[in-house]
Amino acid sequence: MIRFAFLVATFITGATGAAAQDLTVRSGEHEGYTRLVVQVPPDTGWVLKQKKNGARLNVALKDATFQTGSVFQRLTQNRLAAISQAEPGGVLELEFGCDCVASAFLFKNTMIVVDIAPGTFLPPLTSDIPAPIFPKNLKENEKSAPKQSIDALALPLLNLNANGFEDQLSARLLQGADRGIVDLNISPVGPRASAGNQSQFMPPEVELNVQVTSILDELNGLLGPDIPMVKRRPPCISSAELAFDDWSDDRPFPEQAAQLRSGLYQEFDAIDKKRALKLAKLYAHSGFGAEAISALDLLGEQSLEAKRIAAIAHVLDKGPLTEDNPFQGLQRCDGDAVLWAALSEGHLQEDANLTAIEQSFARLPDHLRRHTGPALSDILVSGDKLEAARRVLRSVDRVRTQTSASVVQAKAKIAAAERDALRTANLLTEVIETSDATLEAPLALARLIDKRWLERGSVSPQELDLAESYTVEFRRADIGPMMQRTHAVALSLSQEFDASLELVTELPEDAESADALNRVVSILTERADDATFLHRILSLPAAQSRGLTTDTAIAVADRLIALGFSRQAYALAKRPQDRLRRGKRARLRAKALLLDQRPHQALLELADNQTDEANMLRAEALIIAGDYAAAGDLIRSSGLVDDANRLFWLADQPDHADLEINAKFNQVVVTTQHLTDGTARLPETPLADAENLLRDSAETRQRIADLFAILSQD
Repeated sequence: MIRFAFLVATFITGATGAAAQDLTVRSGEHEGYTRLVVQVPPDTGWVLKQKKNGARLNVALKDATFQTGSVFQRLTQNRLAAISQAEPGGVLELEFGCDCVASAFLFKNTMIVVDIAPGTFLPPLTSDIPAPIFPKNLKENEKSAPKQSIDALALPLLNLNANGFEDQLSARLLQGADRGIVDLNISPVGPRASAGNQSQFMPPEVELNVQVTSILDELNGLLGPDIPMVKRRPPCISSAELAFDDWSDDRPFPEQAAQLRSGLYQEFDAIDKKRALKLAKLYAHSGFGAEAISALDLLGEQSLEAKRIAAIAHVLDKGPLTEDNPFQGLQRCDGDAVLWAALSEGHLQEDANLTAIEQSFARLPDHLRRHTGPALSDILVSGDKLEAARRVLRSVDRVRTQTSASVVQAKAKIAAAERDALRTANLLTEVIETSDATLEAPLALARLIDKRWLERGSVSPQELDLAESYTVEFRRADIGPMMQRTHAVALSLSQEFDASLELVTELPEDAESADALNRVVSILTERADDATFLHRILSLPAAQSRGLTTDTAIAVADRLIALGFSRQAYALAKRPQDRLRRGKRARLRAKALLLDQRPHQALLELADNQTDEANMLRAEALIIAGDYAAAGDLIRSSGLVDDANRLFWLADQPDHADLEINAKFNQVVVTTQHLTDGTARLPETPLADAENLLRDSAETRQRIADLFAILSQD
């Protein structure tokens, strides 16, 4: 990055009299430099002066106070050691913790950006710079040469070292930027590729470490979300340039269309292109998108204006554009174009001018408001602008003459976004029952069935019959496959699994069909009886089995293990295409292996799994392998002390048992230890020895009875 010693921006006249205010100082850490940003009012004068291991920032605001409390919260390097202001209105003192220099520039006329980067401090440039020494041949021809061009440059070239040339050039460029002469965008600190060969502009004795490049699109954010990114954007289209209101006049549509069509063809069937363009505008303004595109086809080569008309016509008939959109990226603008930008893109951008969109929509004719209102409401709902969506639909309600299925469906989407399940279901049912519903009714039914599936509810017999009838009615339409998928899911929710899976088998192999299959199989796994579940899952074709998602395959494998089908469950848990939920799939494979009495392989599956469930499976594998002591140690670490004591008892290692708790196998271990104790013999006194043996035998029988009683407890 170009280093410079200081930046001086001319104070704006009258700025010194600005009112006292707080100036927030934000900070950010970047690779190779530390950045500070001071938010100031527009046209505020400022000066940054360098000093040894520091810098001073002064702004032309009376009693201005720099708010620096949060500066060091985001800094991780030691480039900035201290920052302070002695009194309100004073300079902002910056002290560096490294051999650094500061550079600054003005961003969007409201932000002073100061970068602190490693570098060598240079004393300020003075007017004592020696005059340039030019070659003799230049002096001989100076009368014929344009002397004014050299004097106007006023930069020493041949006798100035690289750093000096760098500083001079930086100061001149940045002064021009602050005065609004040039638009300069500073790239982050660090190396960057040259924009081309600059040797023809550089003196031969100067090292090529100075580059003048165009870097307008290299500013990748200053401090993150607080400062907007500077990027190339298409120019806005004003309302006067689009002139949508002038595409039609107050005369009836038939009269206007007849006049334009009557003079459309000239001598030798030549097309009057002006009339064709006006006719296309009239069709688009009246809501006839296909007719407008047909009129534009008469023009042959499409101009920019024709492309805008075609885009609006496409939106009116077919919805959002996928490519070649002349309104792309204009949602930030003002005027009528912002509305068509939102409708043509089909979603709301982060920088969308919501006020301009609503105002432009309100200026539309009544018939276009009725036509585009539901689509605009859907876009606003997707952008989480529910109140704006409600305002749009209220505007449609004011101009509609009868209940519209599309409007009711848009209201249902708002209710769904608000998580009002009852209102959503009622509105979708209303759409289905609306008399003017054509495509809206089957779409509403599809959304209703989808809602039922998400809630794991059920469908009524009427909804199931309606889904079947729509499947037959629209079998050759574009929504035919969607209605078939809806019918299949509805059948599964009604627990008609055989018919549902047979219907899924008839679907084309695509992502939507795979989603329907997963929904049906999920309901089958959750609700079907054991016989139906096993019959449908074990006879599932290989292609459909591969189409199951990871979550669905895990659910199916879990139920198969519960029913004892280890081989099929292991295959579902070890599919090569699955990459998610590795731990859960490994535990399922271990369960399947334990069902097959393969404990050592199960332990290998659980090698990298340290969850509580995995520890229990690992202990079960050790028990099957006969290593009761290791299983007891593992279970005791999980807090199951009594179960661990049982395993230590089985391993004949009572010394490892924890006898501090009063539990079942604590008593078993104690009783067993007493049974294994030896009997004291008295050989010198045979009668006393015999009496002792009888007493010990009675005690042993009692302990055995107590042991059986303890073991028989639940």
